[in-house]
Amino acid sequence: MILIGAVLAASAALPPRGAHASDFSDGAGVFVKELADAAIAAINEKALPVDRRLAKFRELFIAGFDVPVIAQFVMGRAWARATDEQKAQYLKAFEEVTLLTWALRFNDYSGETLKVNSTRAEGRVAFVDSVVVRPGRDPVRVEWRIERPAGEYKIIDITVEGSSMAVAQRADYSAVLQQNQGKVGGLIAALNNKLAQLNAKAKQLAQN
Repeated sequence: MILIGAVLAASAALPPRGAHASDFSDGAGVFVKELADAAIAAINEKALPVDRRLAKFRELFIAGFDVPVIAQFVMGRAWARATDEQKAQYLKAFEEVTLLTWALRFNDYSGETLKVNSTRAEGRVAFVDSVVVRPGRDPVRVEWRIERPAGEYKIIDITVEGSSMAVAQRADYSAVLQQNQGKVGGLIAALNNKLAQLNAKAKQLAQN
């Protein structure tokens, strides 16, 4: 299932508003606020070793994001020609790269808070419009796309100042695939190289 196609199909299939839609979107807003606050708090709990903080962040990340759906969308058409083994390797590398990227980003936060401005539901997708309030700097607008498969809220995309993170990642991965003649192994190797860099950065952080 491709992410954008799923969003469009769901929006066309179900009515966008109503009591149930309001409950869905309001709940998504609470979910996003609580998840963001917990993630920032976990990664900035400086009294704990970095590996413990990363472990806490991992639990929140896995619970909050629909990693397989995002990963498949980001990989694009190459997913269809990947072997089962390649898919497993890719999903593992994608999860680790995305996890460490966000963890290291949150580690640089100091005094930032998330404020939810509004929520709305369109079919099976809820949109949570928020801002990251930064002391002494301009706020950053962030929109979250949320689904609720199996009754649990899951993030499927984040749009920062109008730019979709999933779409940007898909473009980056497409470029890597083109550089490797469309070979999925080349993309996996690139992700593992990126993961090594992020692990080195996390290790350096632990030593400081």
